[in-house]
Amino acid sequence: MLKSKLIFVGSCLITALTLSQCASPSTGPQGEGGMGGTASAGNAGSGSAGTTGVAGNTTGNAGTTGGGNTTGAAGTTGNAGTTGVAGTTGAAGVAGAAGRGGTTGVAGTTGAAGVAGVAGRGGTTGVAGTTGVGGGAAGTTGVAGTTGVGGMAGAAGAGVRTDMGGIPLAKPNDSTNVSRKYLNLGEMRLINNRWGSDELGCSATTQRVFVNSDRTIGWEFNRPACGLMGQKPDYPEVEFGVGPFGANNALLTTPAFSSTTLLPKQIKDITSAAVTLDTMTITLQRATSWNINFEIWFSQRNPLTDPNPGVFAEIMGFFGWETGRWPCDQSGSLTAGAGYNLCHQSDSWANGQWRYYQFNVNNGPLMNYNGRVDVKAAIDWIVSRYSLSRDLWLTRIEIGSEIGDNTQGSVKIRNLTFDINGATRSIELAP
Repeated sequence: MLKSKLIFVGSCLITALTLSQCASPSTGPQGEGGMGGTASAGNAGSGSAGTTGVAGNTTGNAGTTGGGNTTGAAGTTGNAGTTGVAGTTGAAGVAGAAGRGGTTGVAGTTGAAGVAGVAGRGGTTGVAGTTGVGGGAAGTTGVAGTTGVGGMAGAAGAGVRTDMGGIPLAKPNDSTNVSRKYLNLGEMRLINNRWGSDELGCSATTQRVFVNSDRTIGWEFNRPACGLMGQKPDYPEVEFGVGPFGANNALLTTPAFSSTTLLPKQIKDITSAAVTLDTMTITLQRATSWNINFEIWFSQRNPLTDPNPGVFAEIMGFFGWETGRWPCDQSGSLTAGAGYNLCHQSDSWANGQWRYYQFNVNNGPLMNYNGRVDVKAAIDWIVSRYSLSRDLWLTRIEIGSEIGDNTQGSVKIRNLTFDINGATRSIELAP
């Protein structure tokens, strides 16, 4: 706020009578704004306003009446004291100190497991610069304080990566034994799929999927005699893509959204498709009904946009299987990295719901597999031999093990890499 203080001095009055001459001071009285007749500039406020310079000399006293019988010559009017020069405008007040700007709050992290990240704490508002204090007498208003400088942007939070289901990226020692729950491996998911035991009401089955401390992945299982032997197996697995059934279909045992941006895709648009296993090993304590395999699925339409896309075919390639398994009843061979022989084929699988094609690796059964499966070569062979439409959709590729009754053991996989049209995706884990 501007403050001014005016000090006035009395002047000699000139009366109507003839007066003797006033003494003529050479300087006016000292004002706060300046010394004598010429007022100096008010001291610049660093706060306090400079005051108006005090006026200069007062008008000189009139001359006194002359003595004697006759009226003396009128005293000459004393020279009027010169008016003190008004104090010059005081120097402008110094600028108010700039307010210190608040810093922008640190950005919130992305919430783990679907929980929203904690909101970043907002930076405090910069303290406003104070208005400069006014100058000296009749001084101009002090320069306004500048607005506080804004705070530096807060460092971005390191977000926690989640998938569309809100599941965070898995880390070493994560596991789940809950049926149909899964661990997020980046663009693939490790699913505790025990659909066979669930349908049979076989609650005594124990099954768990996990990430080991050495960043390998796997699962363990112990299934008793649930009934129907291998007809309703459990299928702990790694899924890359999405099921072919449609989001509202009761057959869907995995999430209705794709694990990857690379699938689903129409066969006609696929230039390469493969999965490389480093190394898949099965260890068994009881070995009545089992296999380790890769699996691919076709649908007639895109299951992400059509709630009833028309599941069309299931294709399986076995690396290992139990002794005395269902004998092969088909012939034919293909090369898809390793060599495979066609073992079974049906156009009315699962009570006529889709087609089925099963291949066995040439040198099997194996307890471990390490190598590349050329999925496109398998697709092209089936499409050509059975005159299938190339408008069909490849919806997913899976690596898993079918587990039937009276079987106990575990599977371990060091790494997996999927390839679609030259784009590759491997297992990703949190630190």
